Amino acid sequence: MKQTTDLNLSRENPGLKKLLIGAGWDFNPYDGDPLDVDLSCFALGRDGKTRDDEDFIFYNQPAGAGLSIKHLGDNRTGAGTGDDEAILIDLDSMSFDVWRVVFVVSAYQGNDRDRSLGDLREVTLRIENADNGQELFRMFFGVGDKKDITAVRVAEIERNGTEWTLKNLNEPVSGGLAQIAREYGILISSTT
Repeated sequence: MKQTTDLNLSRENPGLKKLLIGAGWDFNPYDGDPLDVDLSCFALGRDGKTRDDEDFIFYNQPAGAGLSIKHLGDNRTGAGTGDDEAILIDLDSMSFDVWRVVFVVSAYQGNDRDRSLGDLREVTLRIENADNGQELFRMFFGVGDKKDITAVRVAEIERNGTEWTLKNLNEPVSGGLAQIAREYGILISSTT
């Protein structure tokens, strides 16, 4: 397992075909309703935009990018240990016009409910070789100081020829998932 900002996944793991991207979160104590946190991703072309709506993969659109990316289910409470939500990526079947896949952790309706990722103590993102279960990367980032932040671009994988590189982003976005989606060419409700 490596923890770094850039990692050539293909070179470090010859024959890598499938990735499991898992995210988990721990909450600060809170007396109200639990915050619903989501993991989603965007498959982007060379221009940095989605090719169509199916390139936004999340709990309500669990398969996209030509079925090479699959969201494995919504966890509305974050209860338990390990991954709270996960995405499976088949690198071999990924269309050659997908250059990057960006992973986002966001607070569902955070802006409407005056809630933010500041309700969390920590978020963990891990990358696993889905064929053999070997963990390739794990990162932790604190979000407790982000009281007005409802989404974070946590990481991306980027294609370079036949190789895929993982980049740690950790970019907070105060406009939430809706702002990120609009930047990538998806029309989405501002309440998301």
